[in-house]
Amino acid sequence: KDAAVNPAMPWCEIRNMQRTLLFACFSLVRAHLGEECQRYLKVKGFAGPDDLAEALRELNPTPCTENKTAQRLYAPNPTPEIQGATDTTSLSCRYGNPQMWHHCGTCCGLRPHFNWVVATCEETQGTGQFCWNMPQCVIDGSPKINYVAAYQFDGTNFILMDDSTAGELSTAGVSGNYWQNTGFSAKNSSFQWRGGDWTTKYAPWARGAGVEGPRGVTPPAGLWILSAENFYYGAFYMLSQLGLNLDGQGLPTGTNCWMWELDPVEGTSGWSPGKPLPGNLNMAYSTENAQASGCMPVSYTSAQANGIGGPFKFPEEFREACAANVSEAGCRPWRENIHWGGGGKSTQRFENLWDEPYVFAVVVDAKGYWIYRWRPNAYDSDGGVKTGWPGVERFAAERTLPPRPAAVKDPRGLRTDVAGDVAEAVILQPSLSPEAVCLRSSVEQVTWQWGTDALAAMAQELGESGPGSKFEGVQNWWSNFADTGQNVNYPPSIMGLEAKNMTERLNCQSESTFTCSCAARREEELQPKAPVKWV
Repeated sequence: KDAAVNPAMPWCEIRNMQRTLLFACFSLVRAHLGEECQRYLKVKGFAGPDDLAEALRELNPTPCTENKTAQRLYAPNPTPEIQGATDTTSLSCRYGNPQMWHHCGTCCGLRPHFNWVVATCEETQGTGQFCWNMPQCVIDGSPKINYVAAYQFDGTNFILMDDSTAGELSTAGVSGNYWQNTGFSAKNSSFQWRGGDWTTKYAPWARGAGVEGPRGVTPPAGLWILSAENFYYGAFYMLSQLGLNLDGQGLPTGTNCWMWELDPVEGTSGWSPGKPLPGNLNMAYSTENAQASGCMPVSYTSAQANGIGGPFKFPEEFREACAANVSEAGCRPWRENIHWGGGGKSTQRFENLWDEPYVFAVVVDAKGYWIYRWRPNAYDSDGGVKTGWPGVERFAAERTLPPRPAAVKDPRGLRTDVAGDVAEAVILQPSLSPEAVCLRSSVEQVTWQWGTDALAAMAQELGESGPGSKFEGVQNWWSNFADTGQNVNYPPSIMGLEAKNMTERLNCQSESTFTCSCAARREEELQPKAPVKWV
């Protein structure tokens, strides 16, 4: 305005006025961000989210361009059939994992549709690396599955999804009994999927158009259940429904869009073939960070999630309790090295004994991934069939389930590194809120993963992440999930312990010692005091 009044005003003064105005605009934007996201911008030297977005464009031409044809052919239907489930049309991920810019855009626009995979060493084809040099008893006798079920949360209850459930379906729900050759063993041929690293795999996938196949679980929450008479060695894990469809159809576009993976219960012999395992053969590990999308942030360690060297801030729901119980396991991220994301260096594992029935339930909701395990023979003294989740039993599960199980109370099940004889247990791999994302990302370089995570957090806080918005296509899918109330005042030890707490004697870590009678000796294990103030 002044320049128009006074055409003789020097250009340098005009530029200074523009910079001042621009700085004022950025300051206004930053004022609407939370403390951690403001701090992220300051630490990384960005004036505002737009600068961060520009830095990401230098890595990849964000946002990527969706291939609508490929989405119709291979991606699941974004429109739900279950009332209360989320329409995911606006949740397409277009910033993040580099795979989005390859294979003619097949992976661009990935949406949060997830489903299960069961992996075994059954000899149906060439032996996969997870099955090399396994004892014959493992190949022939593990796992022995009763049924596998998938449920969609409708805002009130979990509703059975027939097309993603392997068992005997009825109006009551799903059932299966391995010993009677019903359920999974009778139905698994229709779920046969593409093997590879595991010799044999089963999964729900679309034989034809993706929109006509299984939808998988989506926000606001999902649940998977696996009941087995034996899960000594095998894997129960989750992938994107798009990836399951592409892999099942033989990679028609040259990719399986591997951009998200959750491994709640996974045998580990194939991680580093020929080398000692991190635990015994029958210790199944939980891992959330095998792959990152850039649209569903992961924590990795407690120290990293809290800014390395800082006090306990996240997850928020444990903050008050940790302030009152600083000495409890998991409350001191400045001095503890706890792998909240699981994996080989973590304590997030379940020991599964030979021919011992277990029921696993895996929930994904706003607070993270909740992995439950019940041992019916110990939990249910009446008949060895019930679990802690009403409607879920060893040989059957009802069609509609309440949003959460009874609280886990066994002190040995309220900490990771779960022994085979524990009757009930829960492990949590925490989600990241927008503020938690900015703190977590602040200790990393600005990459397609961490920079995108931070931008998504800011876009969410500013209300700029939806269709037609400035940062359309940047996502933090956690924000679309609901809190289903799984946390009933649990201690932070359900997210992990320091590895030094695992002092049991292992005897089945190498191929020469593999047997079907592995059992860790725990008489010398460090036993933390029961967290009496938490439950």
